[in-house]
Amino acid sequence: MSELATKSKRATASADMLLNATSALMAERNSVDVTFADIAARSGMNSALIHYHFGNKAGLYKALLERDAGSTFAALDRLVAADMPAREKLRHHIAGVIKTYHRYPYMNRLIGALSIDSESETARFIAERFTRPLAEAQAAILRQGVEEGVFRKVDPMLFHFSLVGACDHLFHARHSLKFAFGVEEIDDDLQRRYADHIAGIVLDSIAA
Repeated sequence: MSELATKSKRATASADMLLNATSALMAERNSVDVTFADIAARSGMNSALIHYHFGNKAGLYKALLERDAGSTFAALDRLVAADMPAREKLRHHIAGVIKTYHRYPYMNRLIGALSIDSESETARFIAERFTRPLAEAQAAILRQGVEEGVFRKVDPMLFHFSLVGACDHLFHARHSLKFAFGVEEIDDDLQRRYADHIAGIVLDSIAA
């Protein structure tokens, strides 16, 4: 391996370690409020490397969001194009969204932190890279369901915000799970039961 390739591999590895540390801290704290010092301590790396790889906190957050969510859109495109009834597509989509939030419970708060200034270029990037493709896929499934006669017509924009909010809330409100219901951890079984529950509510609410 050439010296240049070795350096590139090391740089990629160090960037991944920083992203992994950031992800772990956000998941543990149920918050996106982590400092460069926190990340450096968790990763065992110098905080200057965060500036080197990502420039600033927004750059770090964008890279983390791309790593966590960017790869899911190819699967979503395949789902929309699949030869499958709309009800099943929507059920699979809801399960996929909740599974993603289970793995990365900070995702919506990360999007919110990046979009806090709604007029910024970062907010535009988030909307165009993540929100729009998700909403367009959902709208396509809804149209298919209307054409099949199984869904009534609903506003796809309102549907998008309702669905994302419902899917995310279990993971956002972990304090309520712990102190109101005595649930210490969201395990795979609870994740699946929640996905089935939300799918049932959504499918019933838009049934023709």
